[in-house]
Amino acid sequence: MNQISLTINNIEINVPEGMTVLDAAASVGIYIPVLCSHPDLGHFNTVELSPFIYQGENKIENDAGATIDSIRGCGVCLVMDEDKSEMLPSCKIPVRQGMKIITENESIITRRRENLSKILATHPHSCLTCAQREGCIPMTDVCPGNVVFNERCCALLNNCEIQRVSDYVGIAPETPRYQFRNLPRITEDPLFNRDYNLCIGCGRCVRVCQQVKGVYALGAVINNGKLVVGTVDGSLLDNAACRFCGSCVEVCPTGAIMDKVSPRLKEYKDFVPCKASCPGEVDIPQYVRLVREGKPQDAADVISASLPLPSVLGKVCFHPCETACKKNDLLSVPNTNKNAMSIRLIKDYAMTNSVLKPPKKLKENTGKNVTVIGAGPAGLSAAHFLSLKGHNVILYEKESEIGGMLRYGIPRYRLSEDVLNRDTNWILSSGINVKTNTIFGKDITLDALLGNGTDSVFISVGLSKSRRLPIQISDDVSVNYGVEFLNSLAKKSLPDDYFEGKSVVVIGGGNVATDAARCAVRLKAKDVTIVCLEQFNEMPAYEDEIREAQEEGIKILNGWGISTICNTENKTGIILKKCTRVFDEKLEFSPVYDESITDKLITDSVIICVGQEADISDETELSKLLNKGLIKANSDSLETGIKGVYAGGDIVYGPKSVIEAVGAGRKAARSIDLYLGGDGIIETEDGLNKEYNMFIGRNDGFNTLQRTEAKVNVSEYRIQNFEPYERTYTSVEALVESTRCLQCDLRLHLGHNPMPPEKYLTFNKEIIDGLPEAEGVIQILNNDKEVDIIKGTDNIRKTMLEWVKEKKDYPYFIYELDPMFTKRESELLQQYLQKHGKMPDAGDELDDLF
Repeated sequence: MNQISLTINNIEINVPEGMTVLDAAASVGIYIPVLCSHPDLGHFNTVELSPFIYQGENKIENDAGATIDSIRGCGVCLVMDEDKSEMLPSCKIPVRQGMKIITENESIITRRRENLSKILATHPHSCLTCAQREGCIPMTDVCPGNVVFNERCCALLNNCEIQRVSDYVGIAPETPRYQFRNLPRITEDPLFNRDYNLCIGCGRCVRVCQQVKGVYALGAVINNGKLVVGTVDGSLLDNAACRFCGSCVEVCPTGAIMDKVSPRLKEYKDFVPCKASCPGEVDIPQYVRLVREGKPQDAADVISASLPLPSVLGKVCFHPCETACKKNDLLSVPNTNKNAMSIRLIKDYAMTNSVLKPPKKLKENTGKNVTVIGAGPAGLSAAHFLSLKGHNVILYEKESEIGGMLRYGIPRYRLSEDVLNRDTNWILSSGINVKTNTIFGKDITLDALLGNGTDSVFISVGLSKSRRLPIQISDDVSVNYGVEFLNSLAKKSLPDDYFEGKSVVVIGGGNVATDAARCAVRLKAKDVTIVCLEQFNEMPAYEDEIREAQEEGIKILNGWGISTICNTENKTGIILKKCTRVFDEKLEFSPVYDESITDKLITDSVIICVGQEADISDETELSKLLNKGLIKANSDSLETGIKGVYAGGDIVYGPKSVIEAVGAGRKAARSIDLYLGGDGIIETEDGLNKEYNMFIGRNDGFNTLQRTEAKVNVSEYRIQNFEPYERTYTSVEALVESTRCLQCDLRLHLGHNPMPPEKYLTFNKEIIDGLPEAEGVIQILNNDKEVDIIKGTDNIRKTMLEWVKEKKDYPYFIYELDPMFTKRESELLQQYLQKHGKMPDAGDELDDLF
């Protein structure tokens, strides 16, 4: 492409032919204010007009014969073309050879302010001039400026683009007072709120919806000579086939379209809640997108770059991402995940239809030695990342095989040995040294490790023992304990007909209880009943586990505690007492019973699953580290009170999920790497192209697409054995489900207009000689660019020249022209007081000078 040479503000630059003056200026860091322009969008006149649009219930038609070329954009990007001696919109005019452009002079500033004034005439702007805006909390009942409700600032106060542009351009004194237009405010849509009173007709939302996303849910018409935007079909976004991607919100320069959640903070967790809620920090939208594109191997590469147990988590992750998924907000029933993306199943599809590529070392050998004690999900994760960071890792495990509760706690119908071994073998392939059948506190001790060349230790021994019930239990009854029962089952120590012909009662309402109950069914029990304190909707077990347990014929008795377990006519008798409350007002476990209401169960065997604890004795070293049964560790770093010793997983948090244990291992690896002199960056590259296709296209039936649930074997068949019963998605099912994704993250890959430059001027004679001899307000700033002095004056240049003569030691100043400088000085002082709670420290210095 040919290069064009031109000058902007006397700076000679070379840019490709066809570039606009605005883009040419931006390429060399020269700021030109804009409102209707955006770096990812065509200019204002590329909006495709619709025959009509809707604002709420109001149908607005395009003026007869009106075209987009009949109106102009915002007009705040005007520049001077010296050859033509005219002002032109920099966003639209292309560069030409030898062009000479001036971006700012008095005439340009005046015209920009005039154009901004026309925009502000129909946009609430008390927030732009309010003396109380610094430190003000918007959208509260009390307005410190006593502005009438319909003219008050929106939730984006001090965080919106039109405010920044107005501060830079300046608001003309003749700007008319805003008159409330009483346009629709729409809050019935999910995810977003719309307020057409705040719309300035820049058309950005329409252009991004049309040109970038290809959805065409938003449209525009020319009505009474102005651009008016709205939905193309019906009052609500859903009627217009909106894909709820959020791109319109991202490009809006005002608060006309805002996120319902945290419109001010703009936090990542609000934009992409699935990824933000994942303890494994996986780029969920990216791998879902890759599955939709038919690239399961690439999706698996993304997953395994963040997760050391990617195949395992495709099977057993409890998917907090799905609870956080924005698709839930498109339901008529809030706070459920019945419409969420089936993220775990998409992950499972990707991992099942791919290979695990050899893990890539991030660094060569550092010479540092790390010991990880406990080879469950937390320990395996920490060992994986620390090994990739170049540290020598030794992994100790008390059992004969690694995996922890993955191998010895989760039943095989949920997680097969093949899937588990696939991941553990992959983790060990980076060179981790494993020593099994080694008990912490007996075979190895902290003192011996730290005194024998170990630079850091991570303790992740888990909670491998069942908590006992504090009640009387007869010695001659059949009682099993949940964790130990599942451990024996995993080690094949129990016969296939262990409970044949027997009735079994499982005590507890968590996941161990549902696992134990479902295993009892598969061990030929004739009937199984779960008894728990919690009401049905309070049970801590995962919803799917409870549902599938009921499908398998397991009864659940809610709201009962246990008084005693005793021998009754050679059977096991369980005396129940009514539980009236499980949690107190602080949501802490604090059960209350009505002992006047009792019941009795007669059964053959009992499995007690009422919690877990560390497997220790008073003599072990681990017991010395515990506080109320857990190791106390810093919540951010996971460091214990012993230098170089870290702890994480269930031994720190109490019983949690596999993905939370993996997250703890990631966190520990970061902290340990930093402790050993590394940078703490543990993420590996997936090697994929990071260019994002922003186009998602229109899909008229998008919001009616139903969640693709997992296909499972019928309960009558699956209870016959311990074979995994959940089927992996087919390629068609994976495509259909991944197509439902809102792709919330794509909005974060849109560009942004540059921020206005700081207006700080330095104290030198040349700059001050160029100041206007006019009324205005001066602000003097210290080395930290904090305001120390605010002073109104009838002659800015004269005041500053006097200041220079006094050689006061201040590096920066700013000024603004205002014929009512006394009033403006008072407003700025009020703003300062509102923000800092005091007047400027050096406020009397100019008074002393004059």
